[in-house]
Amino acid sequence: MAANGRASVRPVERHGAPPRPAGRSRVRVAVRLRPKNSEDLAHGADFDSCVELQPECKKLKLKKNNWSCESYRFDEVFSENASQKRVYESVLEGYNGTVMAYGQTGTGKTYTVGRLGNDDPSEGGIMVRALEHILSVMSLETDSVAISFLQLYLESVQDLLAPEKTNIPIVEDPKTGEVSLPGAAKVEIRDLEHVFQLLQIGEMNRHAANTKMNTESSRSHAILIIHIQRSSRIEDGSNTSLPNGTDNLFPDNLPLVLKSKLLIVDLAGSERIDKSGSEGHMIEEAKFINLSLTSLGKCINALAENSPHIPTRDSKLTRILRDSFGGTARTSLIVTIGPSSRHFSETSSTIMFGQRAMKIVNTIRIKEEVDYESLYKKVEHEVDHLTSEMERQQKLKNSEKMQLEKKLKESEASLNDLKVTSNMQIENMAMEKCQLESTIKRLMLDLEKEKGKNNILSEQIIHLETSLDENKQKQLENISNTNILADTTKSHEKKIRELLKQLEDERSRSASMNDHLNVLQQQLSDAQNYFQENIACELEKQLSRTTEEFASQISSLEERIADLISEKELVYEELKSTQEKMQQEMRHRQGLEDEILRLKQSLADNCSEESKALCGMVRSGSGLGSVPFMSKSGKSRELLSSQRSNISKIFEEVGLPNVLALLKSDELEVQIHAVKVVANLAAEDVNQEKIVEEGGLDALLSLLETSENTTIHRVTAGAIANLAMNGSNQGLIMNKGGARLLANIASKTNDPQTLRMVAGALANLCGNEKLHVMLKQDGGIKALLGMFRTGHNEVIAQIARGMANFAKCESRVISQGHRKGRSLLIEEGVLNWMVANSSAFSASTRRHIELAFCHLAQNEDNARDIILTGGIKELLRISRESSRDDTRNLAKKALNSNPAFFKEI
Repeated sequence: MAANGRASVRPVERHGAPPRPAGRSRVRVAVRLRPKNSEDLAHGADFDSCVELQPECKKLKLKKNNWSCESYRFDEVFSENASQKRVYESVLEGYNGTVMAYGQTGTGKTYTVGRLGNDDPSEGGIMVRALEHILSVMSLETDSVAISFLQLYLESVQDLLAPEKTNIPIVEDPKTGEVSLPGAAKVEIRDLEHVFQLLQIGEMNRHAANTKMNTESSRSHAILIIHIQRSSRIEDGSNTSLPNGTDNLFPDNLPLVLKSKLLIVDLAGSERIDKSGSEGHMIEEAKFINLSLTSLGKCINALAENSPHIPTRDSKLTRILRDSFGGTARTSLIVTIGPSSRHFSETSSTIMFGQRAMKIVNTIRIKEEVDYESLYKKVEHEVDHLTSEMERQQKLKNSEKMQLEKKLKESEASLNDLKVTSNMQIENMAMEKCQLESTIKRLMLDLEKEKGKNNILSEQIIHLETSLDENKQKQLENISNTNILADTTKSHEKKIRELLKQLEDERSRSASMNDHLNVLQQQLSDAQNYFQENIACELEKQLSRTTEEFASQISSLEERIADLISEKELVYEELKSTQEKMQQEMRHRQGLEDEILRLKQSLADNCSEESKALCGMVRSGSGLGSVPFMSKSGKSRELLSSQRSNISKIFEEVGLPNVLALLKSDELEVQIHAVKVVANLAAEDVNQEKIVEEGGLDALLSLLETSENTTIHRVTAGAIANLAMNGSNQGLIMNKGGARLLANIASKTNDPQTLRMVAGALANLCGNEKLHVMLKQDGGIKALLGMFRTGHNEVIAQIARGMANFAKCESRVISQGHRKGRSLLIEEGVLNWMVANSSAFSASTRRHIELAFCHLAQNEDNARDIILTGGIKELLRISRESSRDDTRNLAKKALNSNPAFFKEI
């Protein structure tokens, strides 16, 4: 029943009534991205977001680096700008059993679920909105709503509305398996103001602390239980009565009561001690938080894999949520994540938790119980009604009896009078009967006499008719015989004449056929004579000619066979030499392939071990790993560092020069695999220096210049983009002509993925202000801006990132007095495009364009160009509507500090 009157708990059997059908419902999972906070901005994380949202496709991309990402689909995806109302309507619509928020500490779980919104109602979370919704649709006559507000703190269930109640026991019904908390306070709510008072009391009693990750970090799991009851009552009325026979009420028409619970759960965030900075008692709190989240993760994994055993008894949290996952409740889960790549492992773990939860299917049933109180009142009312009705009927019967007795006496007097009158009438009727009988006898005698006369006349008439018919028949027979004989004689004569004529025709036809047959026999004998004389001679001539031709052909074939044998010997000698060369090449190629396979296998094995170590750390940090979290977190870090060092050792043993030598292989596939290996290595900072020292950068630039293959261009540009993330490598790339080569590739290809890698590499180079002039001279800036022509969103996102990097670094140099004059970007004509398209792309791309525009506006030498292109309106729009505080502040600063802008406004 919950908010919309639909139940989501276990059913109780109704006596004599068929059970309601059960439905199937998958756990619904939504993901919400928290906006960047001051800590993210303080670390300079303007462009290092590891999450890209696609709300219209209900997908998100988790980016490990610039060219490696994974895509995940959810039931709903909320950006950092999603309103509380939008989140509530999507998460709770039709899913009324359990609503739960899960995620890393500081990602907005309590904001999403438990925000009260006292000052601004639009900020209210799911708890407030759900209760407001329920109160708006409930009926005071049939519905009742009560709440319990609990917290699970240090594995102890405590009542937030009655703090004196601690360590509340969890009770399970042995028959139905239903979980209840009988010791918890259950407060019936009256209106929305009462709801706010109760939730404020609960929030005040909930444990929270200040950590590095969150100033108000929840140290307990909060659980709001909304108990809803709806009675299905039979209408009462003074004029109602039971149907014929009271057994009609039993069992089909029993009054029922529908019961349901809506659980809204705000889980404490998973945390890593090295990031949260917890100390003292807070470490003990974190231990219990991660322990309960680990148990929850085990249950989710077991349910997703259809395991026969679900470890729900490992934690009190999983016992309370037993009905929410794999039970009979409708469940919605919202996972909250942060955008910063510093927390990539925690974000990845949260997303995978949501993906596993989406595989769980619950069986939805309605809990119905017989409303005995309503039934008793109904029966009592019917008994009173029947008693009064019986008394009224008795009085009515007595009065009717008296009236009947009076009418009976009157009827007896009338009956006596009728008896006298009827006797007289009977006597008169007897006399009339005797008279009628005598008259009837006389008439019957007369009728018999007339009947005899009629019989005699009938016999005479029949005899006359018979005689007449016999005479008539004899006359007709005589006339017919005479006519038939004459007709038959004429017919026979006519047929004889026709037969004689046909006989003469047949004789003449036979004679003509005999003549024709004689002619044909003569022609046949003539043809036989001609064949014997001429055809036999002709056949002998043809046979001799054919024999001569066949003999000449045989001789020519023998000559041709001899030539082929000689040619075969020559070809065999050439083939033998070619096979020897091929065997040498195959041995050489096999050696290279074995080397590549050994290299790839070693990399895969170590990447797998590193991935397992990372997963262990992620699970430990998010509460999904092993139980002894504190004892293993240090080991996980040591394992991760050892795995990374193992990768370097493997390439030291194999020899990085051998890997780089494969970049010059004649085999295209070998080249592509080698470039991918180098690109993977370049993604790790520890490997970049060795790649450059061993000539890897030179080899990559050479490939970029000489190869014509699009795949080589794409992967090589991605490897250079990874190397360009290191400031020391950026100068080497520029000095070796890297920007010129990237610009050349951009001008020759239309492949969006290749252009995305090229734009990513140039965007990284734009982040070094010392290289700006050289970047312009080599055509890098022009190439970067020229890639706008593709219209591809991912390419434009990299271009916008490069513009933001360039403008930010340029603004810093100009503010420090190291450079003056117009921006190099403005000289390339970028302003018109930025003003026209600043709001035409995705949110992240739009933020980069806005940031670049605001940094350009800080330079007074750019003021005239900005005014001419209509940039003042764009600055005003950014100052009011931008989603980022720092961007809005930059826009306001430019408008207020520049006299030209102020005058133009």
